[in-house]
Amino acid sequence: MHVQWVTGDCWLGCERTGLPVIWLGPVQWDGQHAPFMACGDCLARLKRQANAYFMQHQPAIA
Repeated sequence: MHVQWVTGDCWLGCERTGLPVIWLGPVQWDGQHAPFMACGDCLARLKRQANAYFMQHQPAIA
């Protein structure tokens, strides 16, 4: 998967600015939208959380 990194602000948790970030999707609220961006550190944390969830919620194999 090709990822386009740009210099910007992380919206995912650390709130750091002026670092490489990627677009995760739009944030939509009350008819407005803004770009939801994440840095590499926060994205790695999100991936770990998602993988832990997936491992705990695997469908039972018959």
